[in-house]
Amino acid sequence: MEEIINIGSRRELFWDNTIVDTERTQTSAKLHHPIERECVLTFDDPWGGDGACYMSIIDDNGVFRLYNNVHRTCDYPGKDKWPHSTVCYAESTDGIHWEKPVIGNIDFLGSKENNIVFGPVFDENGNELHNFGGDGFRALVDPRPDCPPDERIKAISDYEGKLWLHVSADGMHFRTVGPLDIHGAFDSVNSLLYNEEKEVFQCYYRDYHAPFKPGDRHWIRDIRLTESKDLVHWSAPQHMRYDPFVDWELYTNGVCHYYRAPHVYFALPVRYNERRIGWSQNYEQLCGRDRRYERFTKMDPRTGTAVTDALFMTSRNGVDWTRYGDAFMSPGPENPANWVYGSCYISNGIIETKSTHPGCENEISMYCAEGRWTGKPAQLYRYTLRLDGFVSQNASWYTSKLFTKKLIFEGKDLFINFSTSAFGGIEIRMTGEDGRQIIAKDVFGDSCNRRVIFENGSPADFAGTPVTIEFTMCDADLYSIKFE
Repeated sequence: MEEIINIGSRRELFWDNTIVDTERTQTSAKLHHPIERECVLTFDDPWGGDGACYMSIIDDNGVFRLYNNVHRTCDYPGKDKWPHSTVCYAESTDGIHWEKPVIGNIDFLGSKENNIVFGPVFDENGNELHNFGGDGFRALVDPRPDCPPDERIKAISDYEGKLWLHVSADGMHFRTVGPLDIHGAFDSVNSLLYNEEKEVFQCYYRDYHAPFKPGDRHWIRDIRLTESKDLVHWSAPQHMRYDPFVDWELYTNGVCHYYRAPHVYFALPVRYNERRIGWSQNYEQLCGRDRRYERFTKMDPRTGTAVTDALFMTSRNGVDWTRYGDAFMSPGPENPANWVYGSCYISNGIIETKSTHPGCENEISMYCAEGRWTGKPAQLYRYTLRLDGFVSQNASWYTSKLFTKKLIFEGKDLFINFSTSAFGGIEIRMTGEDGRQIIAKDVFGDSCNRRVIFENGSPADFAGTPVTIEFTMCDADLYSIKFE
């Protein structure tokens, strides 16, 4: 029996083939890449560092809250007295201009005039009691209507081999609840989500599995999922399943619900590449040679030879993932601050921001730090992507067709997120069960929300009944569709 998908009025993306009739479709999936914009923050405070890498960001009712794990490997004041990791905070209302408010949580060498959310706490004798700013701080705005106000923002962090739960009313002052009953490796940004449809918390976290390659003694970093109704009792972990399957090491996971289509998950995991050839001539020529060689010889050698990039993957159920093998973000043209173990650690979480070009539509912004291991304060750069713009169905200059599976929708108008060249265009044909068709010819331009005008009828005539949509495309990209 032919599959019929009820999409209602939700936005459907072309990041995977869920609604695509692959047997008849000639277009192909195209992975797009973010555009680097301005530097928005420099971690040049006395408590800053050159290891800024693990970041998470949330949209809290129009206030964007950014949390950054600052690692201190360079020569800063009090380096011999201050642990290498803290969680620092910044906020913004536009995603472009950021401030570091004074929080007053942590005493940094005699002063609480800083933006540190979590750092070491000492007793009267100078002994460290705890430091929940260990690694991978990730925050979540709890969407449940019965959530207590003083727990509406939840966060997890990795400290001493455990995942710790923290709660807050304002996103700056947190109360530590205790460790979660989850067992893994964790040394990364572990993601805490809430699935409103299933009414469960979901935790995506780091662990390891044995290598599949015979004779390889190097264990592989992976991502696992566990779920809980109450943040106390957690399900048995599930391994992610990937199509296509390649046993890449995934360092951070960056799993989120896509805010414009909450039924879809996406992730921007870091792909870890530990080259086991030792110090080669390529490293002699690669940027930052002296600092890299110092790490190779005086620290763990992998900190001098490992390199990282970022992937894109998407899922409908949170376990089975379509994963694109080409890098979503690469380290880019060589400079002294990139091509290191720690490049392309994209923020866990994205936000919607206004375009820097007057009159243009909003964009997606994400953030990535440069300057790890350089001995100088790291810098945070903003990157942008068009709305829904991670992957499109693409046609080259010669005409190609895209067919959907049979869909049932609610609404009277069809809106598309698309782009064409001046030469290109899209013809859209909607066909009902009885063979009746409506057609929109020569649709061209570049819009995230174009209402399709059909020549001989309206989508409203087909609402609630199965239809097939045929897109005849030339030099064009189609990102998403939505009925309203």
